[in-house]
This record gives sequence, C-alpha cells and structure tokens, in this order.
Amino acid sequence: MFNIAYYQDLRAAGASSALIRESLECCLLKLGRGVYSVIRRCVNPRHLMYAQFIDDDEWIRYHEEQAERGQQARDPALQARYREHLNRLRILSYPSYRSGDAVWGISAAYLHRIRMFDVPRGPITVINPRDSSRTAEIERRRRPTCDDVEMHEGAVTTTAARTAVDLISLLGPAAGFAAMEQVLRRHLLGDDEDLIFRLGYPPQLMDDVPGAVDELFAGPLSRMTRGSVRAKKLAKLVSPLSESYAESRTSLLLHQLGLHEFVQQVTVFDGRKQLTRLDFLLKGPSRPDSADGDGSLPAARGPGARGEPRVALYVDGTQKYADGGFDTMNKESRQHNRLLAMGYKVIRFKFNEVMSLFTFRQKLFSQAPELKQLCDRHLLL
Repeated sequence: MFNIAYYQDLRAAGASSALIRESLECCLLKLGRGVYSVIRRCVNPRHLMYAQFIDDDEWIRYHEEQAERGQQARDPALQARYREHLNRLRILSYPSYRSGDAVWGISAAYLHRIRMFDVPRGPITVINPRDSSRTAEIERRRRPTCDDVEMHEGAVTTTAARTAVDLISLLGPAAGFAAMEQVLRRHLLGDDEDLIFRLGYPPQLMDDVPGAVDELFAGPLSRMTRGSVRAKKLAKLVSPLSESYAESRTSLLLHQLGLHEFVQQVTVFDGRKQLTRLDFLLKGPSRPDSADGDGSLPAARGPGARGEPRVALYVDGTQKYADGGFDTMNKESRQHNRLLAMGYKVIRFKFNEVMSLFTFRQKLFSQAPELKQLCDRHLLL
C-alpha cells in the first residue's frame, strides 16, 4: 500500500543514490531515513524503474489530482491532514523496530487518528521493556509494555485509551482531555461521522457513558506511575458529544471556570421546525418570575418572553465558511437573529479563542456576565 519503497530495493532496481536524490523533486517522496513512496507515474525515462513499486493507484491519483487543482498549497486543513497521513506512513513503514518495541505517545496518537493541534514532527516514539535510546529517527523509552498494547494496522502500539491518557503528560491536560473524548466517542458511536450526523445521538447515550469510561480508562489509569490524580479528574468529565477538538477544549474550559452545568448538541425548534443545533447551552441564573423552575429545557419562546436567560455557545471552524460561502454565513445570521428573538444570548468563539483560558473567560464573561454567579468548584489541573 502507498507504494512504499526502501533504499535497498531502489538500489537493487538500478537507482543510484544521486538518482534517488534527483527523484525527490519529481516522483519520489521521502518518508524517513531509507524509506520512500512513489507518488506519480513519471514520464522521465530515468525514473521508469519506479513503476514496479506502484501497488496503490489511488495514492497516485491523489497526488496527481492535488497537483492539478493546487488545493494542498491553499488549504491549511488539507495540508494538516496530509502531514498526519505522512506521519502515519512513516511510523508504519519504519524498517528497524526491535523486539519488544511498542509505538506510544504522539506517534501512537497518529496511528489511532487522534486529533492533536500544532504538534511538531519529531522522532518516532516507542517504549521497550529493555532498551532506552534515541536517534534522529526513533526515540525509545524503557517501560513495561504488556498491559496496554495491541496490534494496530500491522504495528504494535499502545491502545487508544492508554495513548489518550499518555498525552496528558506529553501535551498537557487540554490535549489529553480532547484525546480521551475522541476515544470515548468512537467507542460508543463508531468513527463514521457522516452516519452519526444522519442518525443523531441515541437517547440513552449519556447513560452508557460511566460504564464506557470505566471500561476504557480504569485499567490504564490504575497503571499510571505519575499524574494519575489529574487524569482521573479528567476521566470523570469526558463526554462523547464533543464533535471537534475545539469543542473538547471548550468543554474543559467551562469546567475550569466552574460552569459544570452545560448541555452539548442541543437541538432548538422554532415551533415544529428545527432551527439549529447549539454546540453548548448554559442556563443562566433563574429570575424570580421564571416559569421553568424545575430545570427542564424551556420550549421556544417569542420576543419578550420571561424566564431564565439561556446562553448558547458556538465554536466555529473556518472550513465550513470556505465550503459554504455566503450561503452558510447568511443562514447562520438568520438563525442567530431568531435565537435572540427567542430569548437566547448567543456567543461565537473562534478556534484561537478556545486555546486560552484567559481569552475564553474574558470573552464569555464580557458578553454574559450573569454566568459569573454560577461558577462553582473550579477544576484545578
């Protein structure tokens, strides 16, 4: 798959070191030391020998189409996904794993397709019960591997749950929390996001969360040698309802601010018509004349309706606007105005605004100061 070719195989096919270097500007892609991928059928007679390594025509078509459209150079999201895929290939095709090696940490997160943010490329990270060493290509850490490892895509790696827990210490609690939510979501709902969107969430989903969290994380947490207290705090708060890395960060920020009583993925109806789905809904402090004292979600209301204020949060990505253009922006503008008329206060956060607790807190409380009195039991990490 992916037309992998090793240096020794290229030399055996007649390619000199100089020709291999020359081909990197044309039809070969270097994944790591001594590991290459053939990315196009080259018309250069000197490069025809590479055709024998092509076993994945789809990989060839992908690069040809990207070159024709020029998309990858313009679209940061496409670039990020492509880099992640190349990292997976680099890890899976590394030729010099030792007996006992198990991919872990950031490298394991790539294999499990756990979304991370702004992680620089580094050496492949593995654990080994006997060896500890580091080169430019691979970093080994001595650690027992028997309890939390599995075979994944042909490579021995830490389980997805253990990988998520390990990211807490490697990348910080926010990144680890987002990873744990992704693992929980896939465990309960699968990884077909289009299907999840079409079918919606099962009504009993949140009832299944405690058992799933225990099944996934209890073992790895019990085997942690450091940081288990912080990790256990995070495990109690994870939810399968975060649909993006940014939403997971937002969820954690709300807990850090002491705003634990929020609901995710709330569908709002305008009469019998579905108006929108909110990423987060926070209910403000009840007024003396509130008609919803039982805490249930109030029905849609018209302008001037009395009752407790409701604060709706959206966490925006830029890609949907690039895809949908003005139609998407106009639709969301109409939804925004209707939500205001129904008694909601609407706050939209950009991706960079949920990367900082200070920035998030400043914007949230400047636009919804009534939420300050609801803060209780701040999550300390």
